[in-house]
Amino acid sequence: MRPRSGWYLLAYDIADPKRLGRVYRLLKKEGINVQGSVFFVQGSEDDLNKLLSRLEVLILAKKDDIRAYPITRPGDVWSCGTGRSSEALILPGKGRKGHKKVGGKPQAASKNWKEKVLAWFTFKK
Repeated sequence: MRPRSGWYLLAYDIADPKRLGRVYRLLKKEGINVQGSVFFVQGSEDDLNKLLSRLEVLILAKKDDIRAYPITRPGDVWSCGTGRSSEALILPGKGRKGHKKVGGKPQAASKNWKEKVLAWFTFKK
């Protein structure tokens, strides 16, 4: 069976500021920071496992927590509140119950995966 390739949402809760900084810096290189301690990363399950192994040596398993969730459609993200200001996310009009939908139709694909996700989340005004 072929390993799944796609997008993953990584979220972490790190108790110590030094470990927190190390985890953040590594994930900043590997993914897109969408909110505080939440990142989107792209790759196969093998890529994700390698990243989690690299993160595992930076944390204390009894005090810290890192979780990864597969995301089938990164454009279908709903947001509430002000969120993180980012040129990557341009929020369109309101959705259900005043929540804002982040994302939409993907724009032209790029060879750079970060550009792909930025294009995926970008709307025209």
